[in-house]
Amino acid sequence: MPDSQPIEPAPRAPLTLSSKFMLGLGAILFCVISISSLLAYEHLKRIYINEAYEKTDLVLGHIDATMDYARDELRPQIFHLMPGNIFIRQVMSSSFMNTGIMKRFATRFPNYIYRRVAIDPMNPANKADAFEESFIRLFQKEPAAKHDWRGLVTKNGQEYFLHLKGVVMEDHCLLCHGEPSASPESITLQYGREHGRHWQVGEVVGLESIAVPVTATFRQLRQVAVYFFLFGLAGIAALFAALNYFHYRIAVVPLRRMSAFFKEVVNRHRGLDIQFDARDYYDEASDLAESFNRMLGYLRDAEEERRAMEERVRQADKLASIGRLAAGVAHEINNPLSLILGYTKMLRKECPTTGQTHEDLEVVYDNATICKKIVEDLLNFSRQTKSNLVSVNLNTAIEAVVVSFEETSLRGVIDIVRDYDPDLPDLTVDEEKMRRLFTNLLINAQQAMEKGGEIRIKSEYDRGKHGVRVTITDTGSGIPEEIREKIFEPFFTTKQPGQGTGLGLAVSYGIVKEHGGEILAQNEARGGASFTLWFPLAGDKQ
Repeated sequence: MPDSQPIEPAPRAPLTLSSKFMLGLGAILFCVISISSLLAYEHLKRIYINEAYEKTDLVLGHIDATMDYARDELRPQIFHLMPGNIFIRQVMSSSFMNTGIMKRFATRFPNYIYRRVAIDPMNPANKADAFEESFIRLFQKEPAAKHDWRGLVTKNGQEYFLHLKGVVMEDHCLLCHGEPSASPESITLQYGREHGRHWQVGEVVGLESIAVPVTATFRQLRQVAVYFFLFGLAGIAALFAALNYFHYRIAVVPLRRMSAFFKEVVNRHRGLDIQFDARDYYDEASDLAESFNRMLGYLRDAEEERRAMEERVRQADKLASIGRLAAGVAHEINNPLSLILGYTKMLRKECPTTGQTHEDLEVVYDNATICKKIVEDLLNFSRQTKSNLVSVNLNTAIEAVVVSFEETSLRGVIDIVRDYDPDLPDLTVDEEKMRRLFTNLLINAQQAMEKGGEIRIKSEYDRGKHGVRVTITDTGSGIPEEIREKIFEPFFTTKQPGQGTGLGLAVSYGIVKEHGGEILAQNEARGGASFTLWFPLAGDKQ
């Protein structure tokens, strides 16, 4: 039997950003309501304990007032009326009176448990237990200001709020609790001489306490806290549902719509010429959509620039191939053509100046000279001629060509507007080729404006690319879009046969490339064409 391969569990789908947000918000709200319920319970518990303390303090204060009244008012009157050595404990004993009063108090307020005890009392019923005795010992060690304690205790599984107050021996108490020989006979007969005697003034001999059971009350407070938690949880659930709905409508839906739109653009199901419609949004979603639309614009521009760059590269490769072909052809033709010119020149000298033969030689010589010029243009286009590099200010070179051009060719029908940058740095170029370059471009602009117009020449220092830029703009008919990619090809011309060789722009292209520059032809929005030349400064040529 082949070994069974363990089945791996399918990977869990990652939580969406919306799910993470809502889960985090739910956890935060749950913690908030839990902490709030706990704080509410503790706050209510503290309020109840403070109220219990105030009530027990009120009861103990009432007891003290009763005892003071019995000591200061009742006892002197009874001693005055009754024979000596008579002690009626119902109205003269503080402990007995407190016990009787609190028994009646307990019938009305059964939750309050009062005790007045001592370590060695006369009445055994008032004997302190171990817990109470520990506090009496504590009060005996502490200063008088600390003969008071309150707090929560647990007895027999029940919680109580307990208020303890030390009982301090005073002068008037020595009648019964001092020396046995001085106490009333009825007290001695009732309780004997061994217990509750020989106490000293200022000595803590016992304590009185009031205990209030709080187990049931705390249970109710916990129930209130639980109800508060449950109601809060229900409220949070409703709030959570509302937030989830509004979050979905306000944030998730726009984001999903934009995400779907972005994916369609990325997957090329939509073109870069489209924009996301954000008219329904007036918040951050609108800002995000606007940013994306701007990004689409940048991508569209980058795509157009990439296509233009690819086209320029293809054009450059094409022209380079044509240039290599032209250079080969020119070299092959140049030598025989030089021989033809040389022999024709010799024959012209030997032949009489009159007659058909001399005229024929003149025709041969003129056409051979034209062919020689075409060969030179081909060599210039393919950058096969040697350059004489010198430091030249293009403003000066352009101006020399413009002045000569105005005198010989324009005849006042075309205006030339100069916009030279006075801070234009010098270039290291072949001055003669630069003049030929600008002459060709001016001739091209002139031929595009048969009825006259304007030629604008602008030079500027390109600090960003560290070079010099020259723009020649005319107001002619512009460049037809279908031939714009072919105008720098050798022998390409739109003129009639015999009116041009089609090498002017091709030679201009070759001169620019020979100097490490760039040339760009484009149509102007207001009409006409412009040629932009860019040359790197010395040291930046590739």
